[in-house]
Amino acid sequence: MTAFARLVGMQAAFEAAGNPCARLDAEILLAHALGWPQLKVYTDRDHMLTAADLAALAGMQVRRLAGEPVAYIIGVQEFWGLEFAVSGDTLIPRADTETLVECALAALQGKEKPKILDLGTGTGCILIALLSERHYAVGYGYDLSAGAVALAAQNAARHGVSDRSYFASSDWFTNVETPAGGFDCIVSNPPYIPVADIASLMADVRDFEPTSALDGGVDGLDPYRVLVRQAPEYLASGGVLAVEIGIAQAADVSSLFEASGFKNIRQQADLSGVTRVISGKKSSGFADLVLE
Repeated sequence: MTAFARLVGMQAAFEAAGNPCARLDAEILLAHALGWPQLKVYTDRDHMLTAADLAALAGMQVRRLAGEPVAYIIGVQEFWGLEFAVSGDTLIPRADTETLVECALAALQGKEKPKILDLGTGTGCILIALLSERHYAVGYGYDLSAGAVALAAQNAARHGVSDRSYFASSDWFTNVETPAGGFDCIVSNPPYIPVADIASLMADVRDFEPTSALDGGVDGLDPYRVLVRQAPEYLASGGVLAVEIGIAQAADVSSLFEASGFKNIRQQADLSGVTRVISGKKSSGFADLVLE
């Protein structure tokens, strides 16, 4: 069987199952099985598949039809132009989260050797993306999941930032060690789904991505309450806390920032126009009072 014929067959199977990304999923799986760049699926469409190729593709097709996300099947996901290893211990990085990276980069502008803290680091994608752009920065990533911590360290090595990053297990700030002077920026993409809404999530998210990385408590705001309350203790004077939020959470999370004394509270939308990030600056005391 040719590569293109197998592509067509997988696409048809995915379409019959109601997959709206049937063609793309088939392309990605075929290219991964053959070790090809995705475009080669079309330029080498008459390539004859081996029995081993067909067996590997059959296994992938079964997993995708069962709802498993493509990223978990192939073991990687692109984020910020970088490829990250993923596993069931972590959320799959999403393009929307790049808005958080953009916000943090702006906050770090002009800092010579910034220190960055990423809470709930998962794959490490946010922290590693920041370190890839700020070559003199140092990053600390913490996650409750030991599996996530190990994966983040692996991704740091993959992208050559192991010497400027440190990963460890922590329940939010519990085990965080503050460097001298505090962190210049704290970032987090915390769980923010109200617990009652988890059952109605898309099956590939609900059934495969870790619930601990989704469940934000009764109203979805529990992690933000911890973050805004404790972050000032760990931030340098004038340091910035930036967090990703869910749809329609902007007003509530902004209010939490305000109640904790943050200044210059800002909302930043993603490419779809959805408010995706809230950030605020730690008050530096008297100087802020003078400027207000």
